[in-house]
Amino acid sequence: MPVSRGGWCEWPFFYWPAPCLHYASKEEKGSCRECYHQGLPAFLFPVLWGGRTKAALAAGQSDRREPYLGSVPQAERFRSQQGRGQGAPFPQDMAQALRAAGGQAGAERSALFRPYQPPAGVRGGAIQAHDSAFSSSAMQPDWLTRAQADGTAFPGYPVLAELAQRAEYRHMVEVIATESTREWIAFHARGGTDKHARIAELEAEFTRLEVRQALRSMAEYDGYYGMGLLYADTGQSINETPLLLRPETFRKGMLRALRAVEPVWTMADSYSTTNPLSADFYAPTHWWVQGQRVHSTRLLRFVSRQVPDLLKPAYNFGGVSLSQMARPYVENWVRTRQSVSDLLNAFSVVALSTDMTAYTQDPEGLLGRVEAFNRFRSNRGTFVLDKEREKLDLLAAPLAGLDRLQAQAQEQMCSVAQEPLVKFAGITPAGLNASAEGEIRVFYDRISAYQENTFRPALTTIMHMAMLSLWGETDPDISFSFRSLWQMDARTQADVEKTRTEIDERNIRAGVVTPAEARRRTAHDPSGQYAGISVPQG
Repeated sequence: MPVSRGGWCEWPFFYWPAPCLHYASKEEKGSCRECYHQGLPAFLFPVLWGGRTKAALAAGQSDRREPYLGSVPQAERFRSQQGRGQGAPFPQDMAQALRAAGGQAGAERSALFRPYQPPAGVRGGAIQAHDSAFSSSAMQPDWLTRAQADGTAFPGYPVLAELAQRAEYRHMVEVIATESTREWIAFHARGGTDKHARIAELEAEFTRLEVRQALRSMAEYDGYYGMGLLYADTGQSINETPLLLRPETFRKGMLRALRAVEPVWTMADSYSTTNPLSADFYAPTHWWVQGQRVHSTRLLRFVSRQVPDLLKPAYNFGGVSLSQMARPYVENWVRTRQSVSDLLNAFSVVALSTDMTAYTQDPEGLLGRVEAFNRFRSNRGTFVLDKEREKLDLLAAPLAGLDRLQAQAQEQMCSVAQEPLVKFAGITPAGLNASAEGEIRVFYDRISAYQENTFRPALTTIMHMAMLSLWGETDPDISFSFRSLWQMDARTQADVEKTRTEIDERNIRAGVVTPAEARRRTAHDPSGQYAGISVPQG
């Protein structure tokens, strides 16, 4: 898709600025007469997104356009009214007054929806239309500050990378990444076909490619940044063409490696915003990776928390990161923890009741006495008082309930990641007969759903790539499943095996199954101790 150049028109609406493509870059700012923004009152326009340049229209290019909210572009309607003599330019002094009143607020409010602007060197070639980054500043309005604090505005990858250093965010993300790849996957053949040799080769190929470590990195990037990208290295120098998983286009030995890419080094290049029925509607077909244009079929995308279409350009077509979601709760926890620490550090105050009139002529004597008391205050110190006129009191703040308040703030962090406290912090439930078994089972169910929704599509693609690289074809009889995270102890496992054996014995005697069928079931049971035993053919 051709790329158009553009910037933002300096004349804003009352709440939104108007994106303008008549400037080659954001440095060439001004009140654009081509868009008829000059001298027009803000309340006459709806949000107008996606004007094209005259050069692009003349060349017949299908530039990327953002939709305008309205049935008829108001700028064109104003042109027609002026041609019929029904309109007149707005007074210049009124236009300047409106610009001063609503310009700054509109420009700042629109930053919430502006597409992500990558660092220099990520995107090569021409600059796309109205791509401007959201950047925080000391002069930003209160609503934007609150949006960042509440986790409803994309903070940017540098901020998210900074948050990844804190233990609270790192524990949340690492628990999910570790648990989702802990037991990994098991390959199995459908039906009664013997695929042991091919399954062994496929497992060895996955080990060589380090697929397990790559998907753990994807889970971490998804938690830290909201998106992870996995590049399939096929040794080709041209990455702009689609990677077709066919024997004619994907030859043996073609898959060299899988490389994890952080989203900060990437930028969506082309996508559709005009037809919601198209396959590439707000779905990038190409990406920029440090100046190289890569087709989306070569860059596997991992996003577990999608955002609405209107926010996708602002999020670099990623999702909401776990760090961004948990930020308000972590800040509450840090503030609560520090408040409790400060209270414990100075929960008691010594009050001395004395005759202050005696020190009106000698205030230094009172200060010296207090300073000496504070300096030598300890369990072995002594303070001398006038028993008739002085009294020493110890004022202490109540500490009851502080542990519960701090524990509740810590549990609120776990609620965002939907993790049990024992998994997040290693703290077991307190109380008689307290157990976290139920919470752990629910957590494992969530991890299983995460694997199916986030890992399975990309893992299926990787498996087909590995098959084509190994055998020159895909084997539809081989599939995979995620192993259960809930593991039985040795005694429970033995009891289950015994029960299954007794059931098979009764079914064989009753003629329900044959010994060969029972042996085949035992061989294909990945949880049994006889998994993978040979099965006679026929």
